Amino acid sequence: MDELFSRLSRRKFILIAGSTALATTALKGCTSTTTSQSGSPPSGTAVQPVVDGNNESALYEAAKKEGKLVYYTVFFNQDIVNEIGAAFTKKYPGIQFEGTRKVAGTLFQQLNQELQSGVKNCDVFGTTDMGQMVQLQSESKLSAYEPVGKDQMLPEFRNLNPENLYQTGALIPIVIGYNTQKIKADQAPKGWKDLLDPKYKDQIATGSGVASGQVGTWALAMEQKFGWDNYFQQFNQLNPKLGRSINDAVSDIVSGERAIGIVTLGQTLTAKAKGNPVEVIYPSEGAVIVVGPIGILKDAPRPNAARLFMNFLMSQEYAELVAKYNEQPLRPDVKVAGARTISEMSPLIPTPAQIQAGIPEIRNKWRDKFGA
Repeated sequence: MDELFSRLSRRKFILIAGSTALATTALKGCTSTTTSQSGSPPSGTAVQPVVDGNNESALYEAAKKEGKLVYYTVFFNQDIVNEIGAAFTKKYPGIQFEGTRKVAGTLFQQLNQELQSGVKNCDVFGTTDMGQMVQLQSESKLSAYEPVGKDQMLPEFRNLNPENLYQTGALIPIVIGYNTQKIKADQAPKGWKDLLDPKYKDQIATGSGVASGQVGTWALAMEQKFGWDNYFQQFNQLNPKLGRSINDAVSDIVSGERAIGIVTLGQTLTAKAKGNPVEVIYPSEGAVIVVGPIGILKDAPRPNAARLFMNFLMSQEYAELVAKYNEQPLRPDVKVAGARTISEMSPLIPTPAQIQAGIPEIRNKWRDKFGA
């Protein structure tokens, strides 16, 4: 698993040192909405035989018999998930798409409750908390599948799991955003350390390190770079506004309720494109990159539709769709207009092992420090 990240290091990407063990955007990103794209209804409860993913026509026919694809995800926001569903059903008519986007902690709790109750609803699960996927792997709740088109993915993120129990499903840079009507460019922070300047008291917003896998990963990166006590004691003194989702912070800086946000790049660029007075800062120490894993559930009731969807996620069509919404594509042949590539962000990328070991303790420390 860590081979991916050692390769990144050789390419002069910044890796954060740490230890090992186990665990655990549009401005509506914190919503818990479920939406469906119409197609034919499910044809029954019997699970169809699994078809070879390399035979697209046979796979599509088998998926049509299943009738539906249910996708649980933490990636992006509900609006983008809806667009993904619309593109999928347009390409594969006759397959209904049901997509749910929630924050990592809430969605994983829902998934676990369903699995423990014997409810088989979700086919494909994508999260921003690597520990959740590792937990599912340890409990033998994932189905191995190597999607068609995986070889076209950015090489650095191509082999997230050697057993193909999950793949890289999203690359989400965390950066600094600010309201240009509240702060002038020369007064804005240039990096993560600059955020601790007392002049920014009562001006910063982000999400919850407990509820949000993205904020948890950011907090882990800050702890590893600066030390928990050294960084978060000062951060707490600034009285930051903490929502649940990291996407809440984009709403806060757009409205002017807070001037500065610890935010995702894609959601902030989208807000700017809509004419809002926001700007992006690529932190001098490096953007924190959240690597979001995605996989098929072992007991997915619609395994062929799940395989077809995983293939779709590797396609150029999908890469262009997410790039249109300023989210990072998984392929090197597609780029976000007006944004830096990941390699140009001096990225900070905690390894899966560091996340597995560190996120549970980060959550405990976050509760103790911030209460939420």
